[in-house]
Amino acid sequence: MHAMGIDLGGSGFRLGVFDTETGETVREVEAHRHGSSTAPEAVLAALASVLGDMDWKGPMGIGFPGAVERNTILTAPNLGDAWCGFDLHAALAPFHGGHLAVLNDADAVAEGERRFGQGHGNHSTVLTLTVGTGLGTTVHQDGSLVPNLEYGRLPHPSRAGVLEQHLSGKARTEEGLSLEAWCLRFQEGLAFLEDLVSPTLVVLYGGIMEHWEAIRPRLKANAQLEPAQLLHCAGPLGAAAWVADQAVE
Repeated sequence: MHAMGIDLGGSGFRLGVFDTETGETVREVEAHRHGSSTAPEAVLAALASVLGDMDWKGPMGIGFPGAVERNTILTAPNLGDAWCGFDLHAALAPFHGGHLAVLNDADAVAEGERRFGQGHGNHSTVLTLTVGTGLGTTVHQDGSLVPNLEYGRLPHPSRAGVLEQHLSGKARTEEGLSLEAWCLRFQEGLAFLEDLVSPTLVVLYGGIMEHWEAIRPRLKANAQLEPAQLLHCAGPLGAAAWVADQAVE
């Protein structure tokens, strides 16, 4: 099946068309930044314009930066409360033909990696960490996704605020941290999350991975620690695969 995958983030959106059986890209991923407003009407007008230009009508999966249940947005910390409960199905009806699935954006990344990237091998508990504007945390148990965990919003064990305030790529940029300093910060959070989840495999994803060779020797984990393989397409691909599963069901 060919499906549209969309990664809707705090600063913009990325979308592409994928073969959901092979993971191959059918139409290259495009990136678009939000305008001056991140209100639903503004963002979806821009998204609809792009989808119209692509002449897309078919299954569509969306990774959204917040908690999602049964395609309903419950939280939207990086986009605003106006998104909570917003009817994406109706707003994008001209493009999805009745086949729309929405899931947490970090969960979409983890699904893409599980199916077509790093994979999980024989590991029963896998933690995928998406290091970006925030800190996405996804757990798979025996291959099944545990949705909407958002552990990045848990209180930090020793610093004021929540985990993602100190472990995210945004924190590194805003505070001007060197890789060495960021790794020390991340190590503390990684140890906390390992104690919480007890994974045997941890997969790291996000912009920080361009420095993988430099940061890997500075991080210690009880679990096997591996880099994600899909780079920028994991979120859209995971969302596309997610909607394909539901379309088949």
